[in-house]
Amino acid sequence: MMNLDRFAELLAAYGTNPAQWPQEERAAAEALALASSTARQLLQEAEALDALLMQRAPMPAFSPDLAARILAQLPPPVIAKAAPAFSWQDFIAALFPFRAAWPQFAAMALALSIGIGLGLGNVEEILAEDSTPYAVQLVIADTSFIPE
Repeated sequence: MMNLDRFAELLAAYGTNPAQWPQEERAAAEALALASSTARQLLQEAEALDALLMQRAPMPAFSPDLAARILAQLPPPVIAKAAPAFSWQDFIAALFPFRAAWPQFAAMALALSIGIGLGLGNVEEILAEDSTPYAVQLVIADTSFIPE
């Protein structure tokens, strides 16, 4: 059953054209519009609003002065600069930003390499002696296997 509140919702949502109302509610809404003076008044108000909304607003005249003022407020265009020429020195400087510290890095790398080399050489020597307690010591780092 259609009531005035639902009828007002239909008018607000779908307008005054009954063809645009939901089909399952269309017949009940049309019957209410014929039977109720309040519903007819709501329909007339909605028709007046629809007519107002359908009117076209006049287009404003184009003003060249306005266009010139708008364009004058734009920031100047950004001109793209050419890419700088390739330089090996810049490339190396980008790869190694700590150029002043390279001797320290080289010394650390040398010390690390020597330590790893001596350590690996010592492991092979210990394992070659067939000293199981020493080999276990290297694996689990437990000092209880070292003979006194």
